[in-house]
Amino acid sequence: MKRKTQSSVEINDKIIYHAKTPMGWSIVIMPDNILIDNYHIESAHIHPNPEKHFIRENIKEQDSKKVLSIVLLHIELNKIVNIEKLKKELNGEL
Repeated sequence: MKRKTQSSVEINDKIIYHAKTPMGWSIVIMPDNILIDNYHIESAHIHPNPEKHFIRENIKEQDSKKVLSIVLLHIELNKIVNIEKLKKELNGEL
């Protein structure tokens, strides 16, 4: 049985955590507390509002490494998290 792996990257005053477990993967953008994962429904989705974790929106990109690359590039280019733009990027719309 594989174990949990976790890494983190710091960029533009953000820390991005990337975790993989036998049950799925997750990416957390801190301090914004934005979660992207494929737990619960085995399909990648974003929880755009940390205050309302029950809200989730499916995303087109399913590969955790590609999602991580999109998130890192988004923060590098924008310096902040523009949640609407990030959702479009994760859906291949930009």
